Amino acid sequence: MKNKISSFQMFLLMFQMILSSSVLLMPSITTMLSGKDMWMTPIFSMLIGYLTIWLAFKLYKLAPHGSFVKLLESTFGKVIGKGMNVLFIIFQVHIIAIATRDYGEFIVTNFYLKTPVYIIITSMLILCAWVVSGGIEVLARTGQVFIPIITICTLFIFVFLIPELDPSTIFPIFEKGAAPVFKGSVVVAGWFCQIFLVVYILPFVKQEKSIQKWGYICVTGIGLLMLIANITVFMLMSESASFYNYPVFTAARYIAYAEFFEHVEAIVMMVWVLGEFFKISFYYFTIYLSLSETLELQKPVVIILPIGLLLLLSTFWLAKDFQMIGDFISKSGTLYILTGFFIFPLVIYALTVIKQRLKA
Repeated sequence: MKNKISSFQMFLLMFQMILSSSVLLMPSITTMLSGKDMWMTPIFSMLIGYLTIWLAFKLYKLAPHGSFVKLLESTFGKVIGKGMNVLFIIFQVHIIAIATRDYGEFIVTNFYLKTPVYIIITSMLILCAWVVSGGIEVLARTGQVFIPIITICTLFIFVFLIPELDPSTIFPIFEKGAAPVFKGSVVVAGWFCQIFLVVYILPFVKQEKSIQKWGYICVTGIGLLMLIANITVFMLMSESASFYNYPVFTAARYIAYAEFFEHVEAIVMMVWVLGEFFKISFYYFTIYLSLSETLELQKPVVIILPIGLLLLLSTFWLAKDFQMIGDFISKSGTLYILTGFFIFPLVIYALTVIKQRLKA
């Protein structure tokens, strides 16, 4: 709990946490909702990302010792504050359970057809538990090594697809007006607002003055990579991208050079596994940190394995298959996520400011 990380390491963790699942899943959902204009959805959704960074930093500055858990307790009283913290922890467990099941379904469906999905998910959670037990610095240093590799590999996939792309597929722009773009943008905003979880690790960041700067750079970088993913997939597959669960994975199969550079989809698997490792680990750490603060544990390490067991059970209880996951993300799930990661913190910020001004 006493480890410290740099603002650049914070940037890397936030960057991969949001990007890990969005690049593979987002093009299919945004094509279904926005049609030809799906490529524009990350541009409009970035606004939510910038606002979320601003909101997280403001709450960090208002909180006692920078702790969001203590902020809720000081604003609403110890009993109500602890209750709100527990509800927010349950909300996080729900979201990461869905993401973990999606990871397991992808691996089993496309690579390990005869391996039970619970083996894939359990092995990932054990690895994440081991990293979380080492603290935020271990996770950050691991990200410093692997996240640049993940990003470069992802960009290479899109570069190799350039000869196959047809730019004419994106025209005419705004063919059906702005409403479809808005629908797709709201879904993408559901990914951006998850960046609020950075509020839990801000007390561990050494360079406080550069937190906001790296946060805004992170949102911009995520938005650009989302834009590249969307426009590449649509120029390659057009509106048929909506029929594929993982269109980027399907697109990678188009890559073939000189009969020896083929089967690039294996790189997609590597990117997905490493990306989900950082996303699950980050959520795992925030749940572990907030629960230990809420319960005021002297030795918080004792709850790491029970949290892992809770995540494992929740993965099979809350997300039964990919169809359920897809329906959740494209329908009620978006409003649910925005409520938890954006509207809830915004209300907390407003009430905290009002209370402090009344006291003054």
